[in-house]
Amino acid sequence: MVTIILVVYKSDKKKLLNILKKVPDKFHIIIVDNSYDYDFTQIKLSKKTQIIKSKNIGNGGGINLAIKKCKTKSAIYMDIDIKLESNFLIKFFNISKKIRNFGILIPNHGNLQKKNSILETYKGEAAVMFYNIQNLKKLNFFDEKFFLYFEETDLLHRCKINKIKCYLIQNLKIKHNRASSIKNENYDLKCLRVWHYMWSMFYFYKKNYNYIYAIKKTYIFLIKDFIILLTTILTFNFKNTKIRFYRLYGLISSMMSLKSFLRP
Repeated sequence: MVTIILVVYKSDKKKLLNILKKVPDKFHIIIVDNSYDYDFTQIKLSKKTQIIKSKNIGNGGGINLAIKKCKTKSAIYMDIDIKLESNFLIKFFNISKKIRNFGILIPNHGNLQKKNSILETYKGEAAVMFYNIQNLKKLNFFDEKFFLYFEETDLLHRCKINKIKCYLIQNLKIKHNRASSIKNENYDLKCLRVWHYMWSMFYFYKKNYNYIYAIKKTYIFLIKDFIILLTTILTFNFKNTKIRFYRLYGLISSMMSLKSFLRP
């Protein structure tokens, strides 16, 4: 069978409940609680649900933790800020049985339409991923230096260079409400998100290509954000000043080869 993997951090309970309702009873579930003290008392959990309490190790780190506990040969990871049909997981599982020797299967996150319903190459977002655990063991799954963002981009890239096949299933669609999983997200968390986005983007390019390539891909953000930062200061738009500051702070921290240190 298959194990469903969910990672929560102070997550909206309604979103978590909506996802759990879509999971068939025969599937195993592992929930990694990165907030360590998430309240599950009002959430009905199946007997096949395992909860792992953890300090906040990031999304990729949480998935890695769950995969180590998996007793099935395959697993499906899902962000909880997605919307999917009631029979989505059954369809996904049945499709997986027809594809040989894959590493990752990914549903259509938007409205991509090609002649072929299954594409062998994919490098976009991946809020839902079906893992063949055995085939991904050689990659050690996610690089935990990524705390937020680009962890799935990095994994897909490493699959490509190691000739592990990743397929996009175009006729299996989901809707992803990006960055909406935390209930009542405050402004400080938004600043943290943009810090990590910029840090992770530079680190991804540096790790998988080289430092000079990473500079070439990101220097335009450095210039634009600096100009906008000055503009917001001169116009007393201090709320946007903080956002631009954190974007620059994250990018420069990564350029200086500092670890991803900012935490909520």
